[in-house]
Amino acid sequence: MTIRVILIVMLCMASIHATSASFDAEDPYYWDDVGDAALYKGDTYNVEGYTVEFVDYESVKFEGNFVLIQLRKGESILNESILNSSCNVSSTTTTVCDELIWNDEVKIEIYADTDEDPRSNSPINWPNPCIHINFYLRNKPDISLELATNTKTYTAQDSLIYLTATIENEGDAVIKNLSASINPGELRLIGGDLTRHWVSLLVDEEEEFYARLQVPPEITGSEGKSFLVFLNATGFDEKNLMHTESVSTEITVLPRFNLKIRKTVTNITMGQKALVSIDVENEGGKNLSIRLNDTLPPCFNLCDNQNLTWEYNLTQGEMLHYSYFMKPTRPGIFEVPPATILFSVHGKTLNITSNACTVMVDGAYIIVNKTAQAEEVIQGQNVTVAVTVTNTGNKDAIIKLADVIPVNAFVINGNTTMQTTLSPGEIDTMVYTMTINSTTNIMLDSPEIAVVSSGYSSVTTSRMPVIEITGSDIKRIDNDKNSTIDTPQTVSTPPKQKLSETIVYEILLAVSMLFVVYLIGRFR
Repeated sequence: MTIRVILIVMLCMASIHATSASFDAEDPYYWDDVGDAALYKGDTYNVEGYTVEFVDYESVKFEGNFVLIQLRKGESILNESILNSSCNVSSTTTTVCDELIWNDEVKIEIYADTDEDPRSNSPINWPNPCIHINFYLRNKPDISLELATNTKTYTAQDSLIYLTATIENEGDAVIKNLSASINPGELRLIGGDLTRHWVSLLVDEEEEFYARLQVPPEITGSEGKSFLVFLNATGFDEKNLMHTESVSTEITVLPRFNLKIRKTVTNITMGQKALVSIDVENEGGKNLSIRLNDTLPPCFNLCDNQNLTWEYNLTQGEMLHYSYFMKPTRPGIFEVPPATILFSVHGKTLNITSNACTVMVDGAYIIVNKTAQAEEVIQGQNVTVAVTVTNTGNKDAIIKLADVIPVNAFVINGNTTMQTTLSPGEIDTMVYTMTINSTTNIMLDSPEIAVVSSGYSSVTTSRMPVIEITGSDIKRIDNDKNSTIDTPQTVSTPPKQKLSETIVYEILLAVSMLFVVYLIGRFR
């Protein structure tokens, strides 16, 4: 707990130091290193809109080697300074000989590094003087904006445009009194916010806010209409200098289309084919190239190798009819997925879906389950077998069932045949006992079953059980092996006990001897 408190205090102090450093031009955290250069007389270095020129040099005996540096921005001369270009070079670090700080905005250092350039510690003493400079700018905030929509193109059928405004400080200093606003232009606000304000936004911090605009329903032109939405932001840095940024996004609203799709499926009984019908109508004012896709429900197979994808150019006012057949694998009530139409309007891919529907398949659905007790026996042992029949369909079914007995087994009691009528949801079970005379494992066979129903009935049989035969000879061998393996463990256990008892006795003996020595010394 104490260590945690100390760490928290240290982190707080470091945070305070880093924050306060941003106000002090003498602190390294105040500056951002934006580049360096080697300059000969007359050379210039351009960075971030600034220009540095090595204008002239002069060596003054007993005082130093001096250079004239000029700082410009565009055509304006911001500063001219004479700096010392020579210094005592450390053997391990780069040495700064002199520096120029202009208006707490720009810092230029002349440095010496003999590993980089042997002349840098005394550049003026060489025939062609060359100075090395580092260029720094004050750390500043940088407003980054993003204005995103859920899509760039809408149609008059759409209702809402969802806007997400993202503001991030990608600079190197905090930004204060930050305000952001969305200008929707001709579009109308339905929900959310158009403006936000933050007291400050730290470095790499990000904020978001959202707005919902209404899609104009009155667009009639064939090409649609474009709308511009702007996101503007304004904030201030530590020196109260204003920073602004603006982005925009274009939203296109296309005219209303009128394409209708309807899907129907016929109810059937098992053994029949269900007819699927899809009707498409173009009630709009222009031709449409469409791609129709459909999907089968579960437990159905497509008949006659038909296709579930169609492409067509649908003219104004035209109606199309598509149909196909599918066959069920079991009875029940099934959800039928809607069909989907894909089409393009002025380069925007749109889609509409049909209504969802259901299909009912009448018929009995029989599930046969077979179990054995026990599944592991010795030769000559009895096994009890239970066969359960369940009708999960919606029609009555007459069941005729005969179980298949293994070759090396014979039934001693119970019934191996069943004839019954099962109503929907009804269950019936037959049980019998047989004696196994096999020396190998036996997988029980599925029963033979016949179903009579008003419709074709589907039958599913569960996985058949396996009877594992463990002969008495094999069991004796296993016991012999186990006894052989166990013998060393039985023999080795007593020495461990004796060893632990010996250690205890030795400890007690040592304690007793020490006590005797103590008594002898006391009464001597």
